[in-house]
Formats: sequence, C-alpha cells, structure tokens
Amino acid sequence: MAQTVGTQKAKPSTVRRPYGGVSPVPRKPATRDLETVVQPSGPTPAAAAFPGFTYHGGPVVKFPQLYASFWGSSWLQGATNLNRAARLTQFLTDIVASKYMNILSQYGAGSGAGTGCFLRSSFVQNLPNSLSGTDLRNTIQECINARVLPEPNANTCLVIYLADELAVNDPQDGIEMCEPTNDNAFGFHTFFTTTAGNPFFFAVIPGLTNGCLTVSCPGNDGGCSLHLAETQEQRQTQVTSHEFAEMITDPELNAWWDANSGEIGDVCNGESAAITVGPNTWTVQREYSKTDDQNSNGATFCVVEEPNPLPKLVPGPASSISAVARIQQLQAIAKFLPLPPIYFDAAQKTSRTDEKDFQQFAENIFRPFHHSDFLADVPGFLRQFADVLEKTPKR
Repeated sequence: MAQTVGTQKAKPSTVRRPYGGVSPVPRKPATRDLETVVQPSGPTPAAAAFPGFTYHGGPVVKFPQLYASFWGSSWLQGATNLNRAARLTQFLTDIVASKYMNILSQYGAGSGAGTGCFLRSSFVQNLPNSLSGTDLRNTIQECINARVLPEPNANTCLVIYLADELAVNDPQDGIEMCEPTNDNAFGFHTFFTTTAGNPFFFAVIPGLTNGCLTVSCPGNDGGCSLHLAETQEQRQTQVTSHEFAEMITDPELNAWWDANSGEIGDVCNGESAAITVGPNTWTVQREYSKTDDQNSNGATFCVVEEPNPLPKLVPGPASSISAVARIQQLQAIAKFLPLPPIYFDAAQKTSRTDEKDFQQFAENIFRPFHHSDFLADVPGFLRQFADVLEKTPKR
C-alpha cells in the first residue's frame, strides 16, 4: 500500500464514499451514495424519456482545468506506451475544445466548446499492482504534497490512467477493475477531501485490455458496453468521455442525476460515437441531453455534440464569469499549455522533471524565433518573475 509523506494522510470519509462508474452493461447505472442537497423543483414535460433527471443542488465544474496522471511503471517502458500516453493527453486537450462541451453547457458545466483546458500530465511509478480506494486517495495526496499535482480549486479535475499491469480491488468501495475475477466496472469517478480541506475530483480509467473485457463480459461481447473489436485507445477515450462528462456535471454525486437511470453518462452507457477536432478523430460516448429529451418528447436524448452551447437549464447551478470572458482568458494562456510533464516515484516520494521536456516546451513557445530575439536575459527575467509569483497572494 502506498505510504503518505510525514504525518499527512488523506482524510477518510466516515459518512459518504460515493462514486459514479462505467458499467460493463449498456445503459446500466453504476452509482453509489447519490445525495440530494436541494430537493428538485420545476416542471418537467411528462413526455420526456427521463423526466426524473434533475438538479439536486450540488456543485458542478464550471471551467474544467484538466490534469492527466499515468500510473504504473510500464507507461515509461517503450515507445508504444509513451505514444499512447501522448495520444490520451491530446484527447483531453481536444475534448474540452470540441462541440462535445456544447452538450454539457445546459448543466452549467462549462459554457461550451473552448471553456476548459488541459494543463499537465504526470507519471507515477512504483505502485502496488492492485490498488484500493485508500491507495488512490493517499497517492493523490502524496502527489499534492510533492507538488506533482496542485492543491485543487473548484475547477480542478484529474484523470488517472492505470497501466495494463495495475488493477483496482476495493471491497469497501465495491469496485473491481481489471482483476482476474469479479470485475464490475470499466472506470469510475469520485472525490475526496484533501488535508488542506478542499474537494479533489478524480476519475480512474484502467488499461481496458482484451483480458479486462473478457472477465467483465464473459462470452457476451455483443451485450457489453465496450467491445473486443475496438482498439485499446478507443475503449479508453470512450470511457474517459463518460467519466469526464459525469465528473464535471456531478463531481460530488449530488448535482445532476436520475434516481433510476443514474448520471449523464449512465443513460447512454455503451453508445459510442466519434468527434473530430482538427486532424484528430476520437471515439467517445454519447451523453444524455435533457434539452433534446424535452424538445423531442423523448424521441432523442443521447447525443454526441451540439452546433452551439445549449442554454442553461432552470433550475440549475448559479452562473459565474461570462462564457466570452472565460474563453478570452483561456485563449490568452493556451500557447503556454500543456506544461512539461512531471515524474513521481510513489515509493521514494520524490519527483523530477526532464530537461528535454522543458527544452521542447520553450521551443514550442518561441518557435520560429529564438528566445534571445525577444529578451537579452530570459533566464534572469524568469527568475525575477518566479520571485514575484511567490509573493503574489492567491485570489
């Protein structure tokens, strides 16, 4: 089991241990311990296929700030795994820029395409091959302590990709993924409270190898929410889209859900589709759209994208900064993202970065120029800039 640094430990939950997962069975919910903060109100057309899908008062992630973390030593072994990690980070970069986000705007999660960003990836090594929920939470806390991950704000979202040799076996949380027997999920999202007292939203995506699918859906590929004919990348991006959509519309399992059908991804679980962003085409899962459900009298409710952001549903979470202002802010920093990856040894509790990654980062920023074309002493400027940042209070 992963050990914590010093005396800091992830706070155990004594009341709620909620999660939302991806069931191997199509259109089957996989949620536990959903909570109602505010009783749903307002009329819903009875003709809608899912009139019980409503807002329950909890927070949503309004401007997703995404991080990816690749757990397991094999991610750094060989070009194939490194390329798969790079592709998955590109997928996270693309999904927040895509029209897929226009579905989620109706729930107050983002304001449509471009109102989110992917910031950084990390690689975590020397973990046990079978992880419990406590292992997951403690390792995330250790990453925060080591500054591999930031202390979260209300928009921080982490997607953990497990190497093929890692599995989850957590009887307390009721989740088994990619174990030799008894698998019951293809991924899940949940949250915990950090030692600093902030909720940290995260999703876990296992390797989803052929072996994972065979154990989860023995002899029934046709009745499975993933399929052996799909590539490993297609399975992982499909499950990621399911968990990402749920993580930002229902991060604490008390915002948008239906008592019978689960969260936004559960309603359409297993319905794959494709999105294209620039030169990349990705396999994703269709998501439930309450707006389409109501407008079509229940005829259409699982969609893959919308041409424009859907207006916010009422009742729903309160608004904050305007969508236009947020897009302008994100465009201003987009050239500097993603940041260079960082590497963490979970056994030694040490982190490092590679000079070659920073060199590539610098070249990407200044290309086609050299940094000296702008400033005579860029290193000195950056040292002064870092000193100022250390003194700048958090707002």
